[in-house]
Amino acid sequence: MLRAFHIVVVVLAWAGAGYKAADLVRRPPGDFGRVAVCLALLFFALAFTVGLPPLYQRIPWLAEGASTVRLIQHGLAVLSLFWIQMFVAHVTPRTGHPVGGIVLRTATVSVILASMVVLFGLAAPGAAAEDFVGTYAKAPFVTEYLLAFLGYTALVLADISRLTLRYAGGATERPMRIGLRLWSIASLVGFAYASHKASYAVAARLDRQPPWYEGPVSTVLSGLVLVLFVVGLTAYTWGPRIARAGRRWRQYRTYRALLPLWRACYDVMPGIALVPPDARRVPIDLRLYRCVIEILDGRLALRAYWDTRIAEQRGEAAALAAALAAKARNEPTDRAPTGLPALDVAELTSVARDFRSLPAAATPPVRVRG
Repeated sequence: MLRAFHIVVVVLAWAGAGYKAADLVRRPPGDFGRVAVCLALLFFALAFTVGLPPLYQRIPWLAEGASTVRLIQHGLAVLSLFWIQMFVAHVTPRTGHPVGGIVLRTATVSVILASMVVLFGLAAPGAAAEDFVGTYAKAPFVTEYLLAFLGYTALVLADISRLTLRYAGGATERPMRIGLRLWSIASLVGFAYASHKASYAVAARLDRQPPWYEGPVSTVLSGLVLVLFVVGLTAYTWGPRIARAGRRWRQYRTYRALLPLWRACYDVMPGIALVPPDARRVPIDLRLYRCVIEILDGRLALRAYWDTRIAEQRGEAAALAAALAAKARNEPTDRAPTGLPALDVAELTSVARDFRSLPAAATPPVRVRG
């Protein structure tokens, strides 16, 4: 199960990296933010891919010293976090991205990578890679190496969370707000990953090793971080599409609720419609607009047949049904009002639902089409 989750995360990482790479090919990489995102996803994908045992066990020099896989994986993760941090700093105009901040972040990641390589070399762990922390946490310099890696991870994620939360509230576009908030959540999950891994390493170093395996928990948490980052990154692409689909679905439901009333009005007064209600090649937003306007026009045309007593006693839908029946018989009423109360789309939809639930005898005959 854990291996399957790892593979799914790898596929998602490469899908995100491929998508952003294709975007860079389509458009010249003049935007620093798009380049930073592409590099962050690339390093993330490489970090998760190199950690797959079926892969590194087939590479001779990695199979002989399998623990080196963790150094490579952690180094790639550090580079990915660095580029994510650079991207977030780039897209948050209220924080700015002065040269001093870029230099400081670049110097920090360089020192961390150098420290990790030196500490790993001093530790000289063996060939175990599956449970690196549990196996080598008690060895000299391994805990120090892990604390350097995890300390930088926690520092960067705290910076990303601070920047995304500060900017998300002021983002004018909803997909951007969603994406930044997902990145903030990912930062919190990543902080939990770093805290768990560091605590486990320190506990093992002090002969207080927890009773669970560190690897599965860390894999799940780091995988969730990647999923949330990729989903948040692509929110600007899928967010508007989902919003449009949701809007069209709501329009379609409203249209379907209004359609029986529209057909009933059209049967009695065909002149209110530009095209018959069953026309299929009209976009749903235009169909709904026409439906609402033409029902309201028909309602106004029925004033001479409107019985105010029915409207008062049995409601708008019953009065509308009675007026349609009177119009079909050409029998105006002497109780016609001088005007009718205005209805908005929600009120008209409620009337249409009530109209549909009326007994068949109370509604005018409707010819079924389509």
